[in-house]
Formats: sequence, structure tokens, C-alpha cells
Amino acid sequence: MNSKDPVMGRPRKTVRIPSSPFGGIFVKLLLIVLTIIFLMPLYWMVSGSFKLQSITMSVPPEFFPAKPTLANWTKLLNGSWPIWNWLRNSVLVSLLTCLFVVSISSMAGFAFGTKKFPGDKILFFALLATMFLPPQVMFIPLFLWVRTLHLTDTLAGVYFAMALPMIASPFGIFLVKQFAGGIPRSIIEAATIDGASERQIFLKIALPLLAPSLATLAIFTFNASWNNFMWQSILSSERVNFTIPVGVSYIARTPAFGKSVADIGLMMAGGTFGAFFMVLFFILFQRYFVKGITSGSVKE
Repeated sequence: MNSKDPVMGRPRKTVRIPSSPFGGIFVKLLLIVLTIIFLMPLYWMVSGSFKLQSITMSVPPEFFPAKPTLANWTKLLNGSWPIWNWLRNSVLVSLLTCLFVVSISSMAGFAFGTKKFPGDKILFFALLATMFLPPQVMFIPLFLWVRTLHLTDTLAGVYFAMALPMIASPFGIFLVKQFAGGIPRSIIEAATIDGASERQIFLKIALPLLAPSLATLAIFTFNASWNNFMWQSILSSERVNFTIPVGVSYIARTPAFGKSVADIGLMMAGGTFGAFFMVLFFILFQRYFVKGITSGSVKE
């Protein structure tokens, strides 16, 4: 293929470097190795849930369960542990967090992406600066606020209090703002000329266009809320109010067999139980996640 030299104006030959088949094989092998490394902790947790305590503590470790058992799962699901309460709490807290984060981020991101007002850039960068703060520095004032509002007295209040620190998400506002900035101004101006209000423009025009980014934000938020541990462990004082991460840690802290060690197999079963629903959620919404990540990456 020939092209013109931008300086001399003469035809210029394009040199093509032949691709080596070994390069593709190397990349595939590298991806396989990395996949195995990343999946190894998950496999070890799942296989450990089918091992007895004596096997999980054996040296050298048993990679494949020679005598798999359902004793850990029976102990987990027979009512000795309120695992179904923990699952209900995790689902409700994660859904509530998603609802608040998506609602607030969509409105704030749309405003930052399509509106111009005095100090908008300063306010936006100040909002992004909060992403550099570790969440632990906010736990004391947040806990005092939650206690002042008496949100720790009822189960519904505990749900709201667990979702409270993630409601105003700087990352969510940033993500939606980037997508909202790509909405053609002509569409918004045409709707304004036709007499549409700001609420109608946001609900009927902006939200459908922002749907991929909002789906991506919902997946990120659900995952972060599901795996949140420190703040939920601060608010959870009773076993029935635990979420799955807090509940699994409680199992890990509970001595078993009359000794000072925890039941490793039971702990692995609890971790597998919680991870299963998180993986299932991601599989169900994977296409929305990929679509939201790739939307806007190609400009025409």
C-alpha cells in the first residue's frame, strides 16, 4: 500500500512487518498462566469447603480432595448459622446502595457534563479530590452521625446506615459526567426549543443515552457494597444483622473442636457461598458491563 510523503509529496511505500506465529502463542500461554494464577485462590476456597478440618490443616496440603465431604455445607446451612439472614442483608444493602449511587450520580454527572455554571470546574475537581481520602478517616464522624439519627435502632436503619458512606460516589459522578459530555448539544437544544423541561430532558433524553454507563456503575457499586467489610462490621452488633463478609469473619473468629482454631472448612464454605452470588450477578449482567466499558471508546 502506497501513501504520499507529507513533506515531499512523493509516493511512499508502507513497510509491513510480518507477524510471527510464536508471538500469538506466547500471548495465549501468558493469558492461560495468568488466568490460572488469578483463579487459584477461588479454587482453593471452593475445594477447601469440601475438606475436613484435619485435611485442610495437613502438610503438605491436599490439592485435590481425595475424600470430598458435605459436612461443612451441612453445618453451614442447617440453621446453626444465620447464613440466610446474612445473604438477605447483603442483597438488600447492596441493592439499596446501587439505587442511591445510580440516582445521585446520574443527576450530578449529567449536570457537570452538560451545564456550565460559575465554579463548575473547581467544584468538580474538589469532588474528585475526595477520592484520594482513605474511607477510614470518615468512619468516626459517620458513626457519630448515624448514632445521632438513631439509625442503629432498627434493621431498616442499619441497612440505610450501611449504604450511607457510598451514597455520594465521586467515581460514579466522574463516570457519568464523561458519558454525559458526549451527548450532542443539538439534541438538548432541540428539546429545549420544543418546550421540554429540565426534568423531561433528563428523564426522556439523557437517561436512555446514559444507560450503559449507569449499568456499569451499578455493577461496580454492587460489587463494592457486597465486599464492604470494615464499615459494616462497625455497625453490626448482632449476628442476625451481619452481612456475608462480616458473617464469614465471625465464623473465622469462632473456635471449633474445643480448640483455639477456627473451622477452616466451614469458613471456606461460607466464603464460597458468598462468592457464588457475586459471580452469578456478574455473569447475568456481563453484557451490560462490557457495553458500558466500551461505549464511547470509538469516535466517528
